Amino acid sequence: MRRSCIVIGEVICDGCNRCMEHGERYLIIDDEENEEIKQRFCVDCSLSKKYADYVMEKGEKVLTFFAEDVQ
Repeated sequence: MRRSCIVIGEVICDGCNRCMEHGERYLIIDDEENEEIKQRFCVDCSLSKKYADYVMEKGEKVLTFFAEDVQ
């Protein structure tokens, strides 16, 4: 399951091991077999791994983690 979140404490990206800043968006992916295993990805890592994409919505380019064409 995918969840889009906003950093409110100390969160480390599992892709690049960078400490994300307060207010930054990130993605959590839960393991379907073991709910205790979670992967956290910053926007840059999400884009590079094709978990996120920019889409046109109402004439504006918007970042989404839930687009139908995003794998």
